[in-house]
Amino acid sequence: MNIFQEVKQAVSTMDAASFYGIKLERNQMACCPFHPDKHPSMKIDNRFHCFGCGADGDVINFVERLFGLTPLEAAKKLIADFNLNIDVKTPYKLTAADIERKSEQERLRAFHLYKRDALNFLREYYNILHCAKRDLAPKTPEEFENCHPLFEEALQNIDMIDWMIEELENSTLEKQIVFLNTYKGVIAHVKGRIAEINLDRS
Repeated sequence: MNIFQEVKQAVSTMDAASFYGIKLERNQMACCPFHPDKHPSMKIDNRFHCFGCGADGDVINFVERLFGLTPLEAAKKLIADFNLNIDVKTPYKLTAADIERKSEQERLRAFHLYKRDALNFLREYYNILHCAKRDLAPKTPEEFENCHPLFEEALQNIDMIDWMIEELENSTLEKQIVFLNTYKGVIAHVKGRIAEINLDRS
């Protein structure tokens, strides 16, 4: 057993979070310390996962991110702060399984960040279209002859954007990955349109 395994057996993420001043609700939810979070979006028990920014991992990862440390420095800090009887001089050998597991965690973290950004863009664009459909709707027969371009854009796209948000929020992880790979071009276009519309308004 290496130093990391010993620390993770001795200290849960919930123990560390409480020790370092993270306020936990009764349902083990807390405001995420890794992004601006007004409403608790991080689940903390033996591990942690934020449903807002996608931050995820074990107690070592938590302390590593919380204090900007390397994994070894995070382990040593936990050993010191919790007065654990663990030999910090024991060398740690990174196994192939450790490398693969860390690589998979990094890929999953990157996916959750991309998904979060994609949803933010889609929701913002949906709100723009919704307001345009409501506020720019023609009120006379003459106006129907020359509709506002953003009103026409709303009619063309709002249902599809609503469906995309629904898919990303409620489908399985596997389907979300396929979905984002399939529609990454559409999401990039949405991001660009938001920038164009905001520029036109300024």
